[in-house]
Amino acid sequence: MISRWLILKCMERGEHPDSSDLDALARVLAPRLRMVAAVAATGHITQAAESLGMPQPTLSRSLARIQEELGVALVERSGRGVRLTRAGRLLLPHAERALQDLRQGMTELAGAEEGRVALTFLPTLGVEVVPALLRGFRAEHPGVRFSLTQEPWAQSLRRLSAGGADLALTSPLPSRPGLAAATLHTQMLRLVVPEGHPLARGRARERGVPGSAAAREGFVLLKPGRGVRHLTDQLNERAGFTPRVAFEADDIATARGLVAAGLGVSVLPARPKGALNGTVELPLRGVDARRPVVVVWPEEGSGGGYESPAVALFRDYVRRVGPGVIPDMTG
Repeated sequence: MISRWLILKCMERGEHPDSSDLDALARVLAPRLRMVAAVAATGHITQAAESLGMPQPTLSRSLARIQEELGVALVERSGRGVRLTRAGRLLLPHAERALQDLRQGMTELAGAEEGRVALTFLPTLGVEVVPALLRGFRAEHPGVRFSLTQEPWAQSLRRLSAGGADLALTSPLPSRPGLAAATLHTQMLRLVVPEGHPLARGRARERGVPGSAAAREGFVLLKPGRGVRHLTDQLNERAGFTPRVAFEADDIATARGLVAAGLGVSVLPARPKGALNGTVELPLRGVDARRPVVVVWPEEGSGGGYESPAVALFRDYVRRVGPGVIPDMTG
């Protein structure tokens, strides 16, 4: 392996030493960058030590150690003071850039701990999912503040695209350009019918029914703009029929209750705790009956602007923790 001195000579000549040697050199330099920069700025060991808040002998020993490990002198006497050698001057701009990068990183870290996140989310996620995510995240990052908006799928995506929110917890995947998404959990959609309904006879509860099985039924649908309504319309279109609308509900819980009352049938996410009393949930055969629950954010380069460290921190937390929080709390 080439010596530390040869590494520096290669750098002077613009050549490329072996990467393992550069890694070793960086490990030696990294903890002492401030010392080199301080000596260059003050031209005096004592003043440099004062600026660093350390005893002068400690700085002198550290500089001697680094020069010994590198095999090259970085500082030399100049009258009553010191100055950088040619090798020291060569390293100085790199040391200053590294220190600036570290300062910038600490500034961003401080921003992440004290920033604000504008979050929009589905009403169904507001009962347990969002509170659980916020509670866990704020336990780790108590300085981050949140601006919350609860709204249906289409409104949520419009707000995100317009810059009115940083992140959206919604379903299904966004259908408009300029938005990126990560799936946190996938729910199965079921045909929900009143207990005793003819479609629920025999082995239909286990085997399921075709997507067109309820073509003649009255449907309890969610209002347009809701994610489940969007998925239901897609499923019915693929099954080849337009449903007869018995009622348009604001939310999933209301739709379930009206099915239990015998007002019609509906396509809804499978209920984690089992079918609501008075209803039966039937699997749908021959169709892609899935509902992804996703976190959405403006795609890089789509005009979404600067993403604060706090937003990135919370998005990463949601992607890490969300899959374990959502399954038992939605639908």
